[in-house]
Amino acid sequence: MQLDAETRARRWSALQDKAAELQTQASLNHALEAVGDLEARVRGLADKIHTLRGSGYRYAQTVEARAQQAADDWPAIRRQADAALSRARISLSSLDADIARVLSQGRRAATTNDFNAADDALERVEERIEQASRGVTGTFDNFAARVNAVNRELDHLIWAAEAWAGASFDSYPDEALVDAAKAQWIARGDDEGPKGIFFLTDARVIMEQKEKVATKKVLFIATEKKLVQEMQFAAPIGAVEVLDATDARGGFLGLGKREMLTLQFTAATEGKRISRAVLRLLGGADNEKWAARIKQVQRGDIAQEAIASAQPQEAAPESSPATPPREIPTHCPACGALFTQSIVKGMKELRCEYCGALIRL
Repeated sequence: MQLDAETRARRWSALQDKAAELQTQASLNHALEAVGDLEARVRGLADKIHTLRGSGYRYAQTVEARAQQAADDWPAIRRQADAALSRARISLSSLDADIARVLSQGRRAATTNDFNAADDALERVEERIEQASRGVTGTFDNFAARVNAVNRELDHLIWAAEAWAGASFDSYPDEALVDAAKAQWIARGDDEGPKGIFFLTDARVIMEQKEKVATKKVLFIATEKKLVQEMQFAAPIGAVEVLDATDARGGFLGLGKREMLTLQFTAATEGKRISRAVLRLLGGADNEKWAARIKQVQRGDIAQEAIASAQPQEAAPESSPATPPREIPTHCPACGALFTQSIVKGMKELRCEYCGALIRL
């Protein structure tokens, strides 16, 4: 069908625009930029490791090893990518002539079929470019996925270390952070409660409220807010039992997924005295991974993740006798009452159930 002047002008303009776009893509500069971006991410791993260790974080030895392995593997991956890029550009060297022929065909086109044929020809050119591009990116796609995974883990741990450094409570001597997650403590039956950060250390689990709360409202709209940051509860790691790690429905129309983690405490908690806590993990945290992480610390397996400088060193022989280990008291030194509580991993203090005296362990 013969096209009117306006339609022909529109089709011809679209054909020219597509041809110009393909000429740009045929240079494969986007693949070269992808290689450069990946190299920057690989080089950035060392800086992130330096930042993490500078914060005092002592675990994630395997993450550091994976980062180093990526840095070691990169030169060979880069050579493969560069070679593939050179081959791809050679294979596309005739595209300029092919595109010129299509434009010449389009310049003479007068019917719908003429323009459709020109469009089909450009689609074949585009397929060749995409195939060549995949040949380049295919040399480093799997490697890039590895690098991205390590980057995400390091970014998370750096955030966790910063949150730990800015916590409102004091850490125990020699207590070290293992992990942290944004969370909400469902302290009431209406799915409400303080939001903040849930910390896991090698001695405790700790829930810290850290959120802005409204101090003044006008027509139910908050006009003034203040930051509330305080520890809600903490429990020795040995007194934590994971009762449940399930995905509950929530959000708009109940379509969202909520990562719920239910913990039970077999020893007295610091802060608010509770025996059970239901947490909603936020920010993409996975409840099953967190349950496994808690058990990893309880078993002592987390020590395998400690960097060399944080691992216990064999004591050098000394001429003076070693200090004997401190005995665990059986009676309250204040009132003489018998202690009936169990001593568990991570416990640093014991409170007398009769007089309330606090005894450091």
